[in-house]
Amino acid sequence: MTQEEIYTEAIGQIQARRRNAERTQELRIVQIQREIPETAELDRQLRTACLDITHALGRPDNQARLAAIERHCKEADAMLRQLLTAHGYPEDYLDLHYSCSLCDDTGFVGGKPCQCLKQEIGRVGTEALNARSQLSLSRFSDFSLSYYADLPTDQYYTMQQNFAACQQYAAAFSAETADNLYLCGGTGLGKTHLSLAIANEVLKKGYNVIYDSAINLMHTLDQEQFRRTKESSDSLPALLECDLLILDDFGTEFDTAFSRSMLYTIINSRINARKPMIINTNLTHQEVKDRYGDRILSRLLSSSRILPFYGKDIRVHRKAETG
Repeated sequence: MTQEEIYTEAIGQIQARRRNAERTQELRIVQIQREIPETAELDRQLRTACLDITHALGRPDNQARLAAIERHCKEADAMLRQLLTAHGYPEDYLDLHYSCSLCDDTGFVGGKPCQCLKQEIGRVGTEALNARSQLSLSRFSDFSLSYYADLPTDQYYTMQQNFAACQQYAAAFSAETADNLYLCGGTGLGKTHLSLAIANEVLKKGYNVIYDSAINLMHTLDQEQFRRTKESSDSLPALLECDLLILDDFGTEFDTAFSRSMLYTIINSRINARKPMIINTNLTHQEVKDRYGDRILSRLLSSSRILPFYGKDIRVHRKAETG
């Protein structure tokens, strides 16, 4: 999906909200006028007053006339609201209720994109990027500590703590206050499962989450950078702006100057902007240092809560269980 397509879809969603609000108001007016016939006359008076205001603007005595029309409008509006409350409805039941009070679901405030439009663009862009992902969401209820039961006591305790920490992270997640998580350890130890269980819960809260492997994301960015066409999209802004970025299999991407530069840009930009990340890697700290250098390692370790994973590949356990 190109940036133009993302923008067009986002604008369409905002406009649909406005149409829905207006349609809801129309249906409510019909409903209330059927249930409370007196409201039809009050509504007619308010509509007539609007026309009177238009006509009064061109008259020499418009100030006095406008003041009289305004008093009449207030009286009719007050009577309408009293009728609504007397019949068990909120007094603003017939008002237009837009989703965004800043722009009234137009998408713009003072000629500039409203925050609601920016959020919608981010949501559409995030969904477009996630559509390319090979990953599927997981659940905490499917994670079993039994696979770690034969570990030394201290390592088993660490895995218990990791499980609890991920559950707490998801439960308390806020895009403004959440920390970064750095999940490290061998392959098949549950890092991806727990990070995607977090994604599952965070998505339910309405946040934008991008989740994919480092190799897939670097391939996408490489395609966009060096093989750009009119139809090309631009994923980097979404990666920098989404509420939560989950970078899986960090260190498995092709080791090129471009990938190292992109990863540093993403990591450093999100840390500086205080936007949370979850990074999963099979690499040791020394291997990260050897591959990316001190600056990426130091940025990651100094800004993240480190969760070390222990055990044997869960897939080996499952294979043994099934014979």
